Amino acid sequence: MERYNLSVEVREDTGKGVARSLRRSGLVPAVIYGKSRPSQALTVNPEDLKNKMSGNAIFDLLITAEGEEIKETVMIKEVQKDPIKGELLHIDFHHISMDEKITINVSLNLTGEAPGVREGGVLQQLLREVEIECLPLDIPEALQLDISKLEMGNSMLVNDLEVPENIEIKTPFDEAIVTIVVPTEEEEELEEETEGDELTEPEVIGEEEE
Repeated sequence: MERYNLSVEVREDTGKGVARSLRRSGLVPAVIYGKSRPSQALTVNPEDLKNKMSGNAIFDLLITAEGEEIKETVMIKEVQKDPIKGELLHIDFHHISMDEKITINVSLNLTGEAPGVREGGVLQQLLREVEIECLPLDIPEALQLDISKLEMGNSMLVNDLEVPENIEIKTPFDEAIVTIVVPTEEEEELEEETEGDELTEPEVIGEEEE
């Protein structure tokens, strides 16, 4: 789990006009909130967030207000981006306590090679993340699922995940993560046609018969 320091400033003015003005000056409006503190409007320099927003990173916010600086630990709850330019528009920070468990989603990675795929089956990943509960420093980058024994027509469930004792999975255990299905007739016919086309020699126009 990555952990970073991030300097931000408190802003007293809010509203769409203020947010647009901040963005024009190269800054990003943000807000911090949590169950043990009131929400507070902030200003962030997006350059300070470069290469720090992947995964479930933890940030130690250094909040400057009226010349004083306080430190609070947060995670990014939500990010708004311009759908065309990809620029940051707004960030929601959620205040956390390092000794209190939190509920969060983590990605699922498949490892190994499934026998069912070698036999011609089609791999379908139905679930790409699960919800877990743990202490902030115990949050994994991702959970791994070994599919090296997954046969044609079978599935693997959330219950098949192996996680440390300090992590509790909240997603229902009977929910399917991955399955291998038999190819449909249309897919098989298309493959046969493609193979047949590859074996057919092209006709040379104007070639004389021997």
